[in-house]
Order: sequence, then structure tokens, then C-alpha cells
Amino acid sequence: MKKIFTLALATVIVFTVNAQDKKESSSKGFSFGVGPSLSFPMGDFGKMYSFGYGAEVQATYHVSESFDAFAQVGYNNFSVKSSLGSGSIGLIPILVGGRYVSSGFSVGAGIGYGSFTKGGGGGFAYSPQVGYSFGNVQVLAHYSSVSDKTGSLGFIGVKAFYNF
Repeated sequence: MKKIFTLALATVIVFTVNAQDKKESSSKGFSFGVGPSLSFPMGDFGKMYSFGYGAEVQATYHVSESFDAFAQVGYNNFSVKSSLGSGSIGLIPILVGGRYVSSGFSVGAGIGYGSFTKGGGGGFAYSPQVGYSFGNVQVLAHYSSVSDKTGSLGFIGVKAFYNF
């Protein structure tokens, strides 16, 4: 678990170090973003957990005017429904993907691995996303799911990134 998080953090740092040189030299290049996320569990996941909140970082490579490749990593904390007691579970999503971009609007998807902090569970993660950029601020609506051999846990959410 720590190795996965360290690898993801190192990847983001590499993206960030290269961002300024490439960003200044052309419209292509890297950018880095950080921001909050809010999530609402659905299906079986929603029967046990009420909402989630957290933070994510994103490294983006601007391949062309109309296509971006990205890597996202974060931490989301989901609260147990009050009728079931107290507590929470954490999710660390690690995603890579791409987005079509046009006039500030974007649509795309990411795939990767989601790791839960309790029980050591985790598995394949995917996240279709649609968003809009307001200058340096990017807002994304998404559906995310983590699947393993026992089933899948899904949630919808909103995340925002301030891009450097």
C-alpha cells in the first residue's frame, strides 16, 4: 500500500518538475492540479455509507488542443451511516486516462486501482468524467467504481482542481 502511494506521489512530482519548462515552450506540456472532492455512494455501497470527502492531485499532459492525458491520485473518506453506528472507510484511487477538450468543456475517463484502507480490499477502478475549466480551475463530475472478486462499489461525485 505504501509502495503504491509512494510510486503515485513520485509520478506526480516528475510531472510537476517538467511542467513549467514545457508549458512555457508551447501549448503542449504538463500542468499540475490539486483540490477537494465530494462523493455520494450508490447501490450496496450507499446502503452502508452516507457521503465521502477528500482531496486529489492531478498531473495533466496536454497532448494537443483537443486532448489531454492525466494521472490522478487522492484520498477519500466515506462516513458510515448514523443508523449503522460510527466510523469510516478510506479509499485511495489511482487513475490514468484521457479527455477530449473543447472550449473549456471536457469528457473522458480514467482507469486504475482503488485501495480501501480497512480490510485491505481493492481492485480495478474506472471513472468516466465530464467537466469544465474556468481559467486555472477545473471542475469535474464523475461516476467512479472499484471492482474486486466480491463485486463493485460505486459512487458519484464532484472534484475541483486548481491548476498550476
